[in-house]
Amino acid sequence: MPGITGAESLARCIAIDGPTASGKTAVGQALAEALRVGFFDTGLMYRACTLAVMRAGTAIEDERAVTDLICSLPLDMRWPDPTEPHVYLGDEDVTPLLRTQEIEAKVSLVSRIEDVRAELVRRQREIASREPVVMAGRDIGTRVLKEARTKIFLDASSAVRAQRRQAEEREAGRASTFDEVLVATRRRDELDNTGHRAIHPEQRADGALLVETDALGIDEVVARCIEAYRRQNPGA
Repeated sequence: MPGITGAESLARCIAIDGPTASGKTAVGQALAEALRVGFFDTGLMYRACTLAVMRAGTAIEDERAVTDLICSLPLDMRWPDPTEPHVYLGDEDVTPLLRTQEIEAKVSLVSRIEDVRAELVRRQREIASREPVVMAGRDIGTRVLKEARTKIFLDASSAVRAQRRQAEEREAGRASTFDEVLVATRRRDELDNTGHRAIHPEQRADGALLVETDALGIDEVVARCIEAYRRQNPGA
């Protein structure tokens, strides 16, 4: 949006928080399409960092080495289409490489490092100050985009979230049982539950719209979010 300041760009962003597989990606993409702004999946940035750590052979247990590597990465997010965020390491589009089971198993080990989160928060804010985005992830409304007028927290039971994750696995051509996915979902919750990350409704940002998605279709969820956005950003 030409002519707006970085501060106004941050204010016009939509911040979406919630635990893994609560619907953040599907809702974020639908909002991005409706509002014609980029969908910023912060999880892709953490996955790209995890890929870089694996490629470098850096031990994930060595938090200082992991942080130093990530701080040096030429990392950026671009949008060939508003609903399709692409992550770049330098000139390489690494987006197609980020959904492997190995990265899935290790990304929380990288993202729980406080100095890594601080560096990626800095980069996420920098990108969001260039243009308004719909940003989904952890701590978006409470830390990354505190200035955003529209904050949303999506929640769902672990069983429903596991069903959604299993559907994603099937779509990607991986055969996982429901019990396997449920265990993995609960493990991700445990790893993310550091006490400093907004993954439970009571940890959501002040004023955030809480949407329980268990019994709602995506259209219903998106309609509620757009209504909140229009109310908080008249004329946008």
